[in-house]
Amino acid sequence: MVSTMKLCIPLLTTSFCAMLLSVLGSLEKPCEREMLLEECWGQPKVKECTRTCSRTLRCEDKNQKCCWSYCGNICWDENDKSLKDC
Repeated sequence: MVSTMKLCIPLLTTSFCAMLLSVLGSLEKPCEREMLLEECWGQPKVKECTRTCSRTLRCEDKNQKCCWSYCGNICWDENDKSLKDC
C-alpha cells in the first residue's frame, strides 16, 4: 500500500502540472494585428532581407512594417519606391 502511494503522488503531481501548463499556455490570445501579415509587394534586395522582424512581428523603425517575402518576414520601408516597381 505504501509503495503504491509513493508511485501515485509523483504521477499525480506531474499530470497536474502538465494540465496546468497547457491551460495557462492557451489563455494568452495573439492580437489580430500580429496574425495578419501582408505580402511585401515587390522584390526585396539582399540588403533588405537582412532586416528581419522581431518575434512579435514588429520593426525597430516606425516607418517600416513587417511583411513576408521569399526570404522570410522582413521589415519593409512603407515609403520605398521599389515597392511599386513590380
